[in-house]
Amino acid sequence: MLAYLTVRDFALVDDLELRFVDGLTVITGESGAGKSILLEALGMVLGQRASRSHIRPDASQSEVCAEFDLELAEPARQLLAEHDLLDQDEPTRCLVRRVAGADGRSRAWINGSGVNIGVLRELCAVMVAIHDQFAQQQLLHAGTQLAWFDDFVGCHAMLDTVKAQYQAWRAKERHFEAIQKRSEEAKARRELLQYQVDELNELNLAQGEFEELTARFKRLNHAHEIMAIIGQSIEALEQQHVTGLGRARTDLERIEDTSPQLVAALELLESAEVSVDECLRQLRAYADALSLDEGLSEVGARLDRVHELARKHRVASADLTAKAHELGQELASLIAFDEDLPSIREAATAARDTFYKNAKQLSKARLDAVKPFSTEVEATLANLGMAQAQFGVEFSESLGERGLESIDFTVSANSKYAPGPLKDIASGGELSRISLAILAVVASHSRLPCLVLDEADIGVGGTTADDIGRMLRRLATNTQVVCVTHAPQVAALGDSHLRVLKTPTQDIAAHEVVGSDRVEEIARMVAGQEINAESRKYATVLLDEALKPAYTKVPSP
Repeated sequence: MLAYLTVRDFALVDDLELRFVDGLTVITGESGAGKSILLEALGMVLGQRASRSHIRPDASQSEVCAEFDLELAEPARQLLAEHDLLDQDEPTRCLVRRVAGADGRSRAWINGSGVNIGVLRELCAVMVAIHDQFAQQQLLHAGTQLAWFDDFVGCHAMLDTVKAQYQAWRAKERHFEAIQKRSEEAKARRELLQYQVDELNELNLAQGEFEELTARFKRLNHAHEIMAIIGQSIEALEQQHVTGLGRARTDLERIEDTSPQLVAALELLESAEVSVDECLRQLRAYADALSLDEGLSEVGARLDRVHELARKHRVASADLTAKAHELGQELASLIAFDEDLPSIREAATAARDTFYKNAKQLSKARLDAVKPFSTEVEATLANLGMAQAQFGVEFSESLGERGLESIDFTVSANSKYAPGPLKDIASGGELSRISLAILAVVASHSRLPCLVLDEADIGVGGTTADDIGRMLRRLATNTQVVCVTHAPQVAALGDSHLRVLKTPTQDIAAHEVVGSDRVEEIARMVAGQEINAESRKYATVLLDEALKPAYTKVPSP
């Protein structure tokens, strides 16, 4: 339950602290006193949009704090624990604080730990709900109707499962569709790659082969010229070896002198003869190989094919082998890509089947709840002055993360007429009562710690207003109810009564009214500014009648 609300520098509020109690708390005040501003402040601390207009003039920021008592709110405590935000010293206490600055930025804390707005909204949604006239209009939308109905069904765990499974299915379906589309788009590419890879495989160019072919081609292309040069070189070396080096060595050996220089010269000369002999051997081997290496035309043809394919693939001839490897890898990936399609399709189909299995269970739970839900709503409407009202729930196919169907609330205010869609049948006053009746039924089956109602009694008065007040009081035995009201009958039924007013300096103030002050406030609601003995007497009667278990018609003053 909401225990305290502290508001500072918010709109026309300077510094205000409100204490709330269990049961039904009514908030009253003249039009324009600031009741809606207090609800806006509560909305901001719960995660609603913060606006610069909420900051008090001459203030740099606005601040709102809400303290909750979670002793009877196990789901809220569990959610706080999941986010590691539970107050270990006081686990049944939750302090929520939000500050909005003039720069448009806001910050939020839960039990002293900073949180983002998404977490703030998620956590506060299980602690308090605000129902205003906008929510009444939202009730005309199928999505809101289904959400309220699911609250009654109590299928949130099942709904979370279905939602997660739907999202998983659709994600796998989108993945399959994307892969399939990519496969179709890549079909032409795959066929081209297959042709190119086959062509390159036929060439079968080895790593480094191009360089070897190039060198061999040059050698073969100049074979005659090379052979002539080699022959001349061999002849020259043989003549020099026989006539030059050999004769010089013979002449020097006849000198009888052990001079180190002469000995060294002879050794070098002998080494030169060995080197020349080895050179001649290598040249003769090269010449023999060159004479045996025929096939210039074959080498030239292979080089031409290499150059042709290199130009085709727009790479250097030396890089053609690497290009062949690259294209082969791309082709292999596309083939593997296609091979993955069946398994991806099977995964999507399995996810779909899992979703449908659980969604059908959710549909059954909803169908089973239609009769008791309709019965309770009709009984509640009867207590709100619509005894002949008929209420129903119609299903229509609508596949989505909330299951296999959408719903429409149908209603008829007169039993002589068949029920029709709520958005087409209900008038403004009827919509207010129908919305309140559905909310009361839903809330009575929920574990929501606090329900805040903004003028839920708008458009009604007299006996109906009293019925609404008593219904809210009954609801408050299960859920804390805070109700902003202009109806004196509802105000008289509150377990606690807060009055909002403007001070002489136009600041908003609020305080609890009891005893004679409460009589005066209800008398003002009855008679306006002209409070007199008769209006005070009527207010006293309303307060006395509020203590009785059933309504006794109170004559108007």
